[in-house]
Parts: sequence; C-alpha cells; structure tokens
Amino acid sequence: MEQAFATAYATNPTLIAARAGVKAVDEGVPSARAGMLPNVNATATVGASYTEINGSTPADSNQPRSVSLNAAQVLYDGGRTWNSVDAAVSGVDAARSRLIDTEQNVLLQVVTSYMNVRRDQQFVALGRNNVRVISEQLRAANDRFAVGEVTRTDVSQASARLAQSRASLAAREGNLAQSFQSYARVVGAPPGDLSAPPPYPPLPATLAEAVAEALDRHPAVRAARYDEEQSRSDIATAQGALLPTVALTGSVSYGENLSASFSNGQSTATVQLRASIPLYQSGAAYSDIRRAQAVQSQRVSQIHEITRAVQENVENAWTSLMTARITIQAGREQVEASQLAYEGVTEEAKLGARTTLDVLDAEQELLNARTNLVASERDEYVAAYSVLAAMGRLTVSGLGVDVAIYDPNVNYADVNDRRFGFDADELTEWRSPIAP
Repeated sequence: MEQAFATAYATNPTLIAARAGVKAVDEGVPSARAGMLPNVNATATVGASYTEINGSTPADSNQPRSVSLNAAQVLYDGGRTWNSVDAAVSGVDAARSRLIDTEQNVLLQVVTSYMNVRRDQQFVALGRNNVRVISEQLRAANDRFAVGEVTRTDVSQASARLAQSRASLAAREGNLAQSFQSYARVVGAPPGDLSAPPPYPPLPATLAEAVAEALDRHPAVRAARYDEEQSRSDIATAQGALLPTVALTGSVSYGENLSASFSNGQSTATVQLRASIPLYQSGAAYSDIRRAQAVQSQRVSQIHEITRAVQENVENAWTSLMTARITIQAGREQVEASQLAYEGVTEEAKLGARTTLDVLDAEQELLNARTNLVASERDEYVAAYSVLAAMGRLTVSGLGVDVAIYDPNVNYADVNDRRFGFDADELTEWRSPIAP
C-alpha cells in the first residue's frame, strides 16, 4: 500500500497538474508587487528627410536621431497595490489548500483501487473454487445416476448450476480486469501481486471529534476561508480607485539633427511629481466596488455551503465505517453457519436424506456468505480512509509515506524574489501512457 501511495504521489497526472496550477497562482504575488517597483524604459529613434522648395533653394537633407531614458515610480495609489498583494497571497493560500484536497482525493482513489483489486482477486478465487466444487458435484451426480440413486433431473440441476458458476466466474474475472485498469490509471503502474494492506491509521473515538477536526482543518474549508479573505482585499483594491495617485517621473534624453548645412544637439533632463485626483469616472469605480462586495457575500455563503458538505461527508463516511464493522461481524457468523450447513447437507445427501439441489443451494449460500464477507472487509477499510479524507488527514505526510514531499514554498520563494528571467527550458513533454 505504501508503495502505491508513493508511486501515485510522484506520478499521478491530476496531482502534478494541481501543483502546476499552484505555481501559476504563485506568480500573482510578484505580479501584484510589481506596482511597488519603478518602470524604466529606454527609447531610441533615427530618421531621415529630404526637402526641396520650388527648385530655387538648394535641397536640404536631415538625419534626426535621439535616445531617451524614462523612469516612473508610483508613490501612492490609494493602497491598491498593497491590497492587490494581500489578495494574491490569499489566492496562493487557497490554491495550496486545494492542492492538499486534490492530494487527499488521489490517495483515497489509491486506497479504493488497491482494495478493489484485492477484493476482486478474492472474488475470482472464490468463483474458481465454486466451479471446482460444483464440477465435483456434477461428477458425483452422474455416478449416482449411473447406479440409479438419483434421477436425470438431479444431473441436469448440477449441470445448470455449473454453467451458472462459470458465467459468474467470467463476470468476476471481467470485474478484476477493470479494477486492474483503474489501479493503473490512478497509481501509474500495474498492480502486480498486492500484499495484504496494513492496519488503517487510528481514528477519533467519536463522530463528534471527527466532525470538529474536519471543520477546523479540512483543506476545502480552509480554501473557502482564504477565498473570502481574498474578496475582502479585492474590495479594498476597488475602493482605492476613488483615492488620489501620486507618482514620480524622470527622464533623460539627447537628440541631434544632422544636415548638409548644419548640425545641432540637445540634452534634456526632467523630474516631475504628478498627482492625480479622480473626480468622476462614469460610475465604473463604484460598480467595481459593488461587484467586489457581492463576490465577498458569495464567498461567505460558500464557506457555509462547504462546511455543511464537509460535515455531511464525515458523517456519511463514519456511518459507512460503523455499518461495515457490524456487517463484518454478522458476515463471519454467516460464513461459519453456512460452512456447517454445507457440510451437514453434503453428508445427509450421501445417506439419501438430501437432494442434489439441496447440496447445490448450500454451496451457493456458502459462496454468497464468503463473498459478502470479503466485500464488507473491503468496505470497512475504504470507509476508514474515507473518514481520514473527510477530516483532512489523508496526506502522505500524515500517513508517514516514505516519499519526497512536494514543498510549494520552494517555488513561491523563487518567483517572489525574482525580478528578471523566466524558465525558458521548463517545458513539460507529453509522455506515452502506461502500456497495457
């Protein structure tokens, strides 16, 4: 199981895509912080002209050229830059929370696909054993028919039940093949020979404890809260459009004009402090504020919605776990009783007190009991991990998986301090899917 977790964590495309998405959101912070830094531009021009008037004046040619360096620094923009940075940081926190949620979903898929493969492998083994047992029953029925102990009807019943068991086995083998494919899709490698899974991690003693922890730490709830924080910063950013803007600008330029008759050059340096006070903006700024306020109200409602959904998921997973535990206990009793019943009916049939159909029915009941027990054991294990996921605990770090943990802080620190350059060579190549 741990190897499946590690492989999926490193190779699952859904998880890799989510990490790339967080990197994209990281860029919002330096993009917003750029408003605090100066803009510097260099300009160079060169031209040529030819002038001739009525043919009486000697023709003149000019070659104007100039270079300039311009810089601008915003000193105050109504707090829009600072609030944009705060909004971007909240966006990063929300994206990281969603990344954890994606990680949980992927790991739960790993558990589910792992247990589905093991369940279906056991189903196939039970089905094959059932075919073997009924084949023996059919041979015994033929032998007893040959000596007149049973009728042709008994032989036909055994033959029909054998055909049914073979059809059931084929269906189970088909389900196993599908579980293999699902496992390979999620984990990124064929299942191979899966060992018995380890005991699942400890769970809270009560449902109330599980719900309380989920509402406090579940990544979906945290992401919703960060979204609401971001919307508050967006309101402040929109309100900044109503406040003055102060900027310092400076430029240095040199130009010269070369001609056939004369040549001159001029150097210029300017510094300006410019203040802009918005008086009327056609109502656009106020509309932006109202829109941001509506979004903030929406985000608050989404927090309540997601909180309820998380609580529901915890309660449903907990109920499934409790149900599976009860079903396992009852299933074990059913298997034990069915085994005794089958053995008794078989012995009674040898004495002529039971028919072939009675033996076949007892075998079918035993098969059903064993199948139900295997399914319940799978359901309990998956439900336990579903509780962990619903609480926000299902991560590789929380499970102690031996794998290199992805740290989003590394990329954030890199791009946050980077003022120049981009990753020209960091292109993701398409890779062929895993071979069948």
